[in-house]
Amino acid sequence: MPKRAADIALIVGLAALYLALARVGLSLDAVAGFATLVWPPTGLALAALLLFGYRAWPGIFIGAFTANLLTGAPVPVALGIGVGNTAEALACAYLVQRLPRFTMTLESVRSVMRLILAAVLGTMISATIGVASLYAGGIVANDQLRESWMAWWIGDMVGALVVAPIILVWSTAPRAQFRPGRTETAFLVVALSLVSVSTFFDGVRFVPSFPTPFHQTDVLLAVLIWAALRFGQRGSVTAAFLVSATAVTATTLGFGPFVQPELRLGLLSLQTFMAIVIVTCLLLGATIAERRCVHEIAREAHRAAIRANRAKSEFLAVMSHELRTPLNAIAGYSQLLEDGIYGPLNEKQTDGVARIHRNEQQLLEIIDEVLGFVSAETGHVTVQSAPVHVIEVLDVVAPLMEPELQRKQASLKRDDIRSGLTVRADPKSLQQILLRLLSNAAKYTDEGGMVTIGAEREGKTIRIWVRDTGAGIPQAEIDHVFEPFFQAEHATTRRVSGIGLGLTIARDLARRMEGEVTLASKVGTGTTASVILPAA
Repeated sequence: MPKRAADIALIVGLAALYLALARVGLSLDAVAGFATLVWPPTGLALAALLLFGYRAWPGIFIGAFTANLLTGAPVPVALGIGVGNTAEALACAYLVQRLPRFTMTLESVRSVMRLILAAVLGTMISATIGVASLYAGGIVANDQLRESWMAWWIGDMVGALVVAPIILVWSTAPRAQFRPGRTETAFLVVALSLVSVSTFFDGVRFVPSFPTPFHQTDVLLAVLIWAALRFGQRGSVTAAFLVSATAVTATTLGFGPFVQPELRLGLLSLQTFMAIVIVTCLLLGATIAERRCVHEIAREAHRAAIRANRAKSEFLAVMSHELRTPLNAIAGYSQLLEDGIYGPLNEKQTDGVARIHRNEQQLLEIIDEVLGFVSAETGHVTVQSAPVHVIEVLDVVAPLMEPELQRKQASLKRDDIRSGLTVRADPKSLQQILLRLLSNAAKYTDEGGMVTIGAEREGKTIRIWVRDTGAGIPQAEIDHVFEPFFQAEHATTRRVSGIGLGLTIARDLARRMEGEVTLASKVGTGTTASVILPAA
């Protein structure tokens, strides 16, 4: 459809709908026949300008002018009222759109507050111009000015707060996702219908009454809160709209708690009450939607972090496996040279080959650490729980560490351990943990130092500990030593090799066996690492 034709269709359609809603409002005991307390066209006009832009304003003017002309207003008065209604809608739309990042879905408290501000201030324009037009036309007397202005303003304000939100939130896709089930939706509809009817049609035959220790309006508010919490802003504004429509219908027919000798007095009380209810619903719905949006952003960030972490683990695993191939070749050829397969080596050549072999072994240990970390992180490590004698495990791991300690002229001491100490653990995993703890202790123990290993029962657990006489770890860094790749010594000054995964892997293995690894250290004295496991 060409743009001009589309604009004409928009204006005509808006004018017709505005006229229909206006006729309904003007039929409800309007003050002096024109100042009504129920004026849904304001909400329609505001929503139209926000959705389609200021080009829709002629439809508002035509609808307002025609409605008042058909009600009996002289042409000048109808023109004045039409100008006031159009200026009101334009002012409200301008006030709302001045807010950066205003959301049509009203899913932010700032957007709702700006809409409320526009509804309160902008509608004063129509009330003032409209009542002034009625006064100038001799339709409103001096003693009716205040009552007419108040009725006009409240009617327009509540119309803006009730009708505009439901049009806006259902015309745009929400950012916050609420997915209640069909059963809950049906329960909410039934509850809202029953409570609304019993509240506003109280006393009508066949209308159920629900005796509760609370006032009926308290139950109604509880249902509205339910709609906001579980269905978001769409549920909140829809429920408020349905309650408002039910309340106006009941009060007009002479039923409910807001009935007064004069309809306009009852509608004044009702609309004041509904203004408070609607503002509460809008703010609650916006608050819930904001929290849901933040939760969705955090959840997506968490999923992205998991994907990135998985990619990192896969990269480390692939690179570690790929590095093993050239390392195996280096190890094989260095061994052939060391064995004299290619001829005898002189003293310097023998020393060089030995250095190659040692560095190859050191690099292989690092790769094994990375692979162990990746396996633990991706959950590929399986552990079994069985009774394990502590002494038997120490008999296996202690000899493996003696060559490294001998190179540093350090000694390994084993405290007296009761022969009956037994833990529930996976034997291979426990051996890995102790080897990593002993390896760390050996690395950080100075020449001539000592590494001590022992075990003792503590209630329903058994603690196996490894103590060294190294430099110790500052207290500020104790909490970080279990983080992957963390080094207590700075990269430029540290004296020992390693990439900082030993304690990370050890703790992960211990936790898989319902245990824990702890660390206690004092600078200048040494460090004690402990693995605590359930006693068998």
